[in-house]
Amino acid sequence: MTIVNFMPLDRRHPVALELLRAQLDEAAKRAAEEDVRLIVPASAADVIDALPEGSYVTADDSFGYVYANDTACAQVVKGEKPLPSAVGGTTPDVAPVVSGESWLSGDSTKVVYVGDARVESSAKTTTADLLAAAGVAAADVKAVYLGYPACQFVTPAHFADEVVLSCDEAKVIGSEDCAVEAVRSILETFRHESCGRCVFGNEGGHQLFAIFTDACTGKGQDSDIALIRDLAPVMQEQSLCEVGQKMASVAQQALDLFGDEIEQHVSRHQCPAGKCRALVTYHILVSRCNGCGKCLDACEEEAIEGKPKFVHVVNQRACTHCGKCLDACPKGAVVTAGLKKPKTPPHPIPCRVK
Repeated sequence: MTIVNFMPLDRRHPVALELLRAQLDEAAKRAAEEDVRLIVPASAADVIDALPEGSYVTADDSFGYVYANDTACAQVVKGEKPLPSAVGGTTPDVAPVVSGESWLSGDSTKVVYVGDARVESSAKTTTADLLAAAGVAAADVKAVYLGYPACQFVTPAHFADEVVLSCDEAKVIGSEDCAVEAVRSILETFRHESCGRCVFGNEGGHQLFAIFTDACTGKGQDSDIALIRDLAPVMQEQSLCEVGQKMASVAQQALDLFGDEIEQHVSRHQCPAGKCRALVTYHILVSRCNGCGKCLDACEEEAIEGKPKFVHVVNQRACTHCGKCLDACPKGAVVTAGLKKPKTPPHPIPCRVK
C-alpha cells in the first residue's frame, strides 16, 4: 500500500488539495483501482463525499509539515494521532508516502506560489526563472526562501543555479524587507507543528522562535546569537522528526546569510530596514503633514507636539513605538526610519501643504 498525502503543507496555498478538487472524478477512479490510502483534510467535505469508501482517511488540517513524515502518516491510517517516531523515510516496514500532487501530476512539474502568484513550473528550474514567472524583479530581492520540505534560502549569487522544487510556497524577501522578521515568521509556521515527543524538537523550536521574536521586539540579548549557534546543530542531530531539524536549519542558514542584520537587531536594537516597529523611530515629514491632528489624537503617550496647520513633531524620548500614529495619518506623513533618519524640525512649524 502507498499512502497519498493531500494534507496542505501550507494552509494558505493547499496545492495538492486544489489539484484533487480539479481532478476529483479521475482521482476517485484511481483510488478505487490502486492499492493506495489517501489522507485528506476532515474539513474537505466535498472531496470526502466523492471518494470511494475505504480509499481514504481524514485528518486534522491544523498540522501540515508532519504529514510528509511516513511514520506520522502510518499512525493516521491506523486511526491514531499523527505522531512521528523517526525521521521520514528511515523506518522499515512503514508504507511509503507520496504527495498528492506527485500522485496526480507526476514529478516533472510543480505548482508553487511565489507570494500570491501561482506559478506552474518544471520541477527542475532556477530561482531566477521562478521569480520571472511570478513577475518579480530579481534585482529587488534579497533572498528567496523555498518552503517545506526544502527549507532553503537562495541568495542572488545562486539565482541561476538549478533547484528541484518540492515546496508549495516560495517566500520572497525583498531588498527593502527585514530578513530577521522574515525568519521569525518562517519559524512561527513551525512552532505549532511540534508533536512534543522530544526535548530538542519541542523546547528547542520554541526557544529559536522566542529568540527571533525578541530580536524583532527590542528584547534581544548579546548571548542570543551564541545560543542559536550552539542549539541549532544539536537540534538537527537530536530531533526525532523533520520539524525540529528544519527549524534548526532555518535558524542556522539565517545566521550565515543575515548575520549582520541579526547582530544589529540583537546587540544594537536597530532594524536597518526600518520594518520592526519596536526598533525603528517615527518621524513626521514636512513635505506631507497638513497639521490635521489625527496623529495627535491617536498617540496615547502624548509624544507628538503640534497644533492645527502646523507640522507635528514626534518627541523621540516619549515615543513608545506603538505605531498608532502611523496607522492614523491619512496623508502618509508619518514614516518609520532605521539607521537613516529623515530631516525634521525640532519643533512644530507652519505647514507647507493643505
